[in-house]
Amino acid sequence: MYDSVNLADLELHENTIADGRVRAVGYELRPAKMRPSVWVFESGEQSTKHYQETQEELYHVLSGAFEMSFYDDEGAETETLTLESGDVVLVSPDEVRQLTCVEDGEVFIVGAPNAKDDGVVVD
Repeated sequence: MYDSVNLADLELHENTIADGRVRAVGYELRPAKMRPSVWVFESGEQSTKHYQETQEELYHVLSGAFEMSFYDDEGAETETLTLESGDVVLVSPDEVRQLTCVEDGEVFIVGAPNAKDDGVVVD
């Protein structure tokens, strides 16, 4: 069995937990073991500073440019990665991170296992 969708056919929804908009790939395809989506950002927009309770997350930059910052337990920034189209980053659940858009773009994000509202916002 398989299912497919074209991103251009998915409605762009306002994101309720971060800047940007989202194409709900997972809502459309209903996978059992992962939670995929495409986040669409304009320059200057960013995700929340967060970690996950159980999901590891894979970020694949489809277009644009981004910075992904990581933080220690006290909230101090420890590292920032510069990400461009084609870059892929895998982040463990307990790693506090924040994605900032530098140049308008889209990021394909897959969380696994498929756990709804697994993110914990820090701040």
